[in-house]
Amino acid sequence: MLRNIGSRHCFDIKLLRFTQHQARLMDPYEDIRLFQRVVELGSIRAAAREADVEPSSISRRMNRLEARLGSKLLERAQNRTRLSDAGAQYYEHMRVLLPQLEAVEARIAGEAETPKGLLKVNAAIDFGQRHVAGWLLEFQERHPALDVELSLSSRHVDLVAEGVDVAIRVGRLRDSSLKARRLAAVPRVLVAAPGYLEKHGVPGAPGDLEAHRHIFYSAANRQGALELIDTQGRTHKIKRTGRVTINAVYSLVEAVKRGCGIHAGPRWAFQEAIDEGAVVEVLPEYSQCAMTMSAIWAPAVLVPARIRAFVDFAAVEVRKIAGMEY
Repeated sequence: MLRNIGSRHCFDIKLLRFTQHQARLMDPYEDIRLFQRVVELGSIRAAAREADVEPSSISRRMNRLEARLGSKLLERAQNRTRLSDAGAQYYEHMRVLLPQLEAVEARIAGEAETPKGLLKVNAAIDFGQRHVAGWLLEFQERHPALDVELSLSSRHVDLVAEGVDVAIRVGRLRDSSLKARRLAAVPRVLVAAPGYLEKHGVPGAPGDLEAHRHIFYSAANRQGALELIDTQGRTHKIKRTGRVTINAVYSLVEAVKRGCGIHAGPRWAFQEAIDEGAVVEVLPEYSQCAMTMSAIWAPAVLVPARIRAFVDFAAVEVRKIAGMEY
């Protein structure tokens, strides 16, 4: 009896493996996906570990892909795999084309409304840590078939070259070929600690700011004039000086709270400190130009469901952030 149960169990395992094998054979893009993972992980061995198969299995699939294309894609070494020139071109093109092909087939098959696959999102470091990371975790919980990856950087990434699906960015779009959805306006506020103002005086007019110490986000920020707009719509340009520059928003918040000077920054970052009284607004009757926060993605014949759904989700979540305008 036990022997029969064991035989049945082995049969079930073999049947499952056969079914999975048949499914892979029916997928015309499986070899391409494996090729992409070999490139991204750096070796056939690493891709085999991820797929939980023998390296020889991945090698056979790569040989089959190269034979079909009639071109060498990979230069194999003992522990590393390098791209040939043809392989580099193929990788770059297929990284753009494969998601579009999959989206077209999913639409035809009626599966385009289900977010699945890998969603890669990029955002600025401070806003990403504070808000986008939480969005992405909740979004994945709502869509269990989805894998998510968040990269945070202060630079504007090349979405196509770096394989990013969606970027959450503030400011003017540098690439007009990208698709964008406005999420919110990001107002700026002039702030200082109460202790700093008690010691150095409260500015009563824009010109008074030139006698104060300022905290800067970057060298470019230090060099540029601060522009304040009065209730009549007139712009006042103020030259600033200061000894502190920090390119991290929440470190800037701490510097302001410590009384290091006056800072002009995004209201969303300072709203909590303002509400707590740790910092106060300076010249609140004057305004600064708000910047636009957008979700951006690469154009496609059919935008995958994971991108469309996440952009819609972000547009709802951003409205929960204090200090933003819509």
